[in-house]
Amino acid sequence: MRLCDELLQGAIDLHQHAAPSLFERVTDDIGLAMEARARGMRGVLLKAHEQDTTGRAALVRRQVPGVEAFGGIVLNHHTGGLNPLAVDNSIKLGGRMVWMPTLSAQHHIDHFGGSHFGKAMKGKTETRVGPRGIRVLDDHGELVPAAREILELIAGAGICLSTGHLAPREIHVLVREARRAGVARILVTHPDLALSGLTIEDQKALAAEGAILEKDIIVMMPAWQSLNLEQMTKSIRELGPQHCVLATDFGQLHHPMPAEGLRMFVQMLLEQGIGPEDIRTMVAENPARLLNLA
Repeated sequence: MRLCDELLQGAIDLHQHAAPSLFERVTDDIGLAMEARARGMRGVLLKAHEQDTTGRAALVRRQVPGVEAFGGIVLNHHTGGLNPLAVDNSIKLGGRMVWMPTLSAQHHIDHFGGSHFGKAMKGKTETRVGPRGIRVLDDHGELVPAAREILELIAGAGICLSTGHLAPREIHVLVREARRAGVARILVTHPDLALSGLTIEDQKALAAEGAILEKDIIVMMPAWQSLNLEQMTKSIRELGPQHCVLATDFGQLHHPMPAEGLRMFVQMLLEQGIGPEDIRTMVAENPARLLNLA
């Protein structure tokens, strides 16, 4: 077996998309899980901008034995925004991740000029946009009460917080306040994507607060390119593998299946001199810890 395939054994991709979705996807939830199982991966985390995926994950577990499937909720207008009741419900149904707003974040809307993803990717149909974007900070730079309540729910359940498509200042305050609230598992969503606007110094500061940085192959792909392979490798070395996870953010029609994307990413980093043990830390051990798995 090739080394890149060996390193996929037991891996978990914490950022991937599948149908059903408002956007065309390369596969559905079942196909995603079957491909992960065929590659020897441990599990999949289903992320959807449009709905809570905990119920979808439960169906996948029944239909695709031999691979673990998990879900969670993205706090967009589609799911009620910063809605503690929706978060509480997701937790009680088995959710393992709460993502802050993505499509509905004011920062996302400002970045893409009101369209979902600009020229990079179109939705299947025109969908309504909320009356205003969601911010997690008030006019004084403090977390809004609903966000604080959500952090308390996440901390109490011991699940993972992910930062979504918030602005850099929002992310810094959110991570700091999450730690104060007792949230032990924090994942910074694709910090290298141009949308996120996080410098390597920002990322180091967030790692020092206890957050894990999500390193995604998508940021090196043509439609979304924000940095090159050498820059990606340098950032991983500067942060340290203990502060990173490898993920794809794949599922779009212009990319391969997520499991193949993860294999590609592993191989690219091997060729850049990142060692197998460090890759194992980022692709299997850290993701499992963030999902609170044994």
